[in-house]
Amino acid sequence: MNAAISIALAPDGGPRPPRCHHPLTDVPVTAIPADGDLAEVQRFIDTAFTAPGRPVRWPLYGLGGAPLKVVLRDTKTLGALVLNHATPDDLSPLAPPAVLDRLERYRADPLPAGSQRSLGIRRSDLHSHVAPGDAAATAVAVTAAFRILRAENIRSAARAAQWLTDRIAASGRPLHPGNVVAPGGATSPALEATLRCSRESKLMPVARLRHRTGVDSTRPPTDHNDRARVLPTALWPQWALRLTPRHASGRPAAQRADELLAVACLLAGNTTPIHAAVHLTGTTVSSHNVSTFVATLTRHPNGADILRTLILLAEHLDAHGAPIDYARRRALFTARPQFIDPRAWLELQRRLRSNPSPNPVHAQRWLFHTLTGSPAHLAHPRIAPATPAQRQHYQRFRWRILPAEAELLRHAARRLLDEHGIDEPLQWTPQLPDRALHGLQLPGPDPHSISPERLHQAVPSSDFSVAQLARTLETTTAHVAYLLSEHPVDWSPPGFRRTQHTTTRVGQWRTWYEVDQLSLQTIADREGTSLATIRLALRKGGTQLRPAGPHQGRPRRK
Repeated sequence: MNAAISIALAPDGGPRPPRCHHPLTDVPVTAIPADGDLAEVQRFIDTAFTAPGRPVRWPLYGLGGAPLKVVLRDTKTLGALVLNHATPDDLSPLAPPAVLDRLERYRADPLPAGSQRSLGIRRSDLHSHVAPGDAAATAVAVTAAFRILRAENIRSAARAAQWLTDRIAASGRPLHPGNVVAPGGATSPALEATLRCSRESKLMPVARLRHRTGVDSTRPPTDHNDRARVLPTALWPQWALRLTPRHASGRPAAQRADELLAVACLLAGNTTPIHAAVHLTGTTVSSHNVSTFVATLTRHPNGADILRTLILLAEHLDAHGAPIDYARRRALFTARPQFIDPRAWLELQRRLRSNPSPNPVHAQRWLFHTLTGSPAHLAHPRIAPATPAQRQHYQRFRWRILPAEAELLRHAARRLLDEHGIDEPLQWTPQLPDRALHGLQLPGPDPHSISPERLHQAVPSSDFSVAQLARTLETTTAHVAYLLSEHPVDWSPPGFRRTQHTTTRVGQWRTWYEVDQLSLQTIADREGTSLATIRLALRKGGTQLRPAGPHQGRPRRK
């Protein structure tokens, strides 16, 4: 026969009476199996109280565990919820039928009138305020609580608690992440996170970002508006590529997805209203656009991983900051109508392209976009693309830009930062450790899965299409467009390619000719090109050529 542990019933069902010296052997008892859940919980309590100062090392509370009083407070919170909301079917796996019968008799009329806060008022959460007057009720409530608190992690505990918070919601009590705990008494951050995560599938999509349920955060939302200073208006291209859901055609599932992603990143763990977040990031999307987009993300097959990545990016920025103050750059450059001298751009175009564009507007847009992290349509009206066709032409310009053009534009952008005394990198992208993204399935490709060398080898030495190149590289058109804009490729015909090389080297040739007094032929030999190429390049650059023949200080050819 199995040994049994007995649960004593207080005579009046209320608080324990004073010691009366009654023979305890005469008190009615309900036997429970010694190897059951109730007995295991009793043994834990007996052991814990032999050393109450020792922390309880359950996985849910982290490596250091938690003080016993914290665990008991969490147990009380969960136990009260169990007594108030659990059904007999919910509790049937926890205890023998005789114990459950006693529990149900207790719950049918749990408290005497004197225990109620106001005469004539019965609250649905009375068990949150008083200890059970029946040992069976206490045993079942504590056992149910321990099943949650002894889970391996917050996510597992949330799954174990979901039935309970579902019962609370079914009772008609309004539930949101801030009020899922029982009234009265503080709970540990681990339990708060557990209860928040247990409601994840029922939360409004933006609330999942605010409460960071995707990373099982133990921190409630707070003010993180300072993060807007280190966020570009449009999420960094690398992350926008990875996080943007797209249709089969390759088009983004939402217009201006990169701007919406940036707002979503600001909302992670943040209490600020959506309209305020929109204003802080410098975009012009509506609050409705943001809410709809985040809801779309949650319905995507990889939606949970997208939200998790946005939260991880936000936490990375909060912990490490960023070397670029995008808010300052937006304030400095958004109203600026011109960033580069049109004549300098046209001169370079004439050297590099057979059909140079006399309009430098794309170059102005590129500089605005690069300096501020804001899309070109938010620039000064004189340079902002106003129609979908103009925006498409600008995007085409970004991936068809030639290396010499990109170098000139980067130099112009660097000069503008120097003029304002801004000692920051021209561009920057946050990098998350590989372990943070391990196992995540994101809708876009890894930008680094194709190296610049492989890209350059795949580009033909003449005109090409992004779709053709995407097929060659076995990736998406969005991925190819990103790679070409980040690593410009010299796709021009051989004749113009030589011209681009000349453009990048002519400064060195001028130094050799004017300072080192080398001859044109010596320079041509060093560069492996023709004498005519050197002579023409220097003349176009305004260099005054010396007369042919011996010249003092110039090395003689042997």
